[in-house]
Amino acid sequence: MQYLVLHTVDPDSPGTWGDEHWATLTSWLDETIRAGVNRAGYPLESPAQATTVRVRSGQLLVTDGPFAETKEQIAGYDVLECKSLDEAVSWTAKHPSSLFGPSEVRALADGSRVELPPGPVPEPDAGKTRYMLLVCTDPAADPGGLDRMEPVDSWVADLDGRGVRLFGSELALPGTARSVRVRDDQVIVTDGPFAETKEQVVGFDVLDCADLDEAIKAAARHPMARGGLLEVRPFGALRKD
Repeated sequence: MQYLVLHTVDPDSPGTWGDEHWATLTSWLDETIRAGVNRAGYPLESPAQATTVRVRSGQLLVTDGPFAETKEQIAGYDVLECKSLDEAVSWTAKHPSSLFGPSEVRALADGSRVELPPGPVPEPDAGKTRYMLLVCTDPAADPGGLDRMEPVDSWVADLDGRGVRLFGSELALPGTARSVRVRDDQVIVTDGPFAETKEQVVGFDVLDCADLDEAIKAAARHPMARGGLLEVRPFGALRKD
């Protein structure tokens, strides 16, 4: 079973990332890649670099910032392949981000898989920028909009065919998520997503685009833009010295 781990940052967490945390991350990546657990992963740029996309009554609505105003904000992700949720939680607890904010562990929906070699995702081609597309619910939208939503298959097929979409998946329901924190060397696991917000992440896609405008256009064509919302966030550097 494959699981998406969303790493978050809590501004109220004690301390900041130091050399020892980067060393721990490097060791964690080496260990998970050798074990064949880590299928893909990368940090994301700060929430200030996010763009939220909605389509309402045929009108494209683009706003700066992440999909929800929460204290905790998504900072990166990993896709893990594990035998069970408990195993995925165990690997996640060893990631240094769990010291600074909760990490949400959620299975890909219906046994979906992303077909990638183990390890970090290769760098995008020259002239391309990589974006994470977080597919989210929107409680302010027409509740019947999701029922009328077109299947996502044609959107996926089109972007896959043009080499824009690298991979992605629908996620299991937020209620199936586990949030993992480490405090004073104690692993704390709670049921549910990382933050209590009305909006919830229900899927994700990774896109390679020429610029943010192309990424926004791709997001606007996603069926969920009409009944939910999409957060577009560029990938960050693995480490900023």
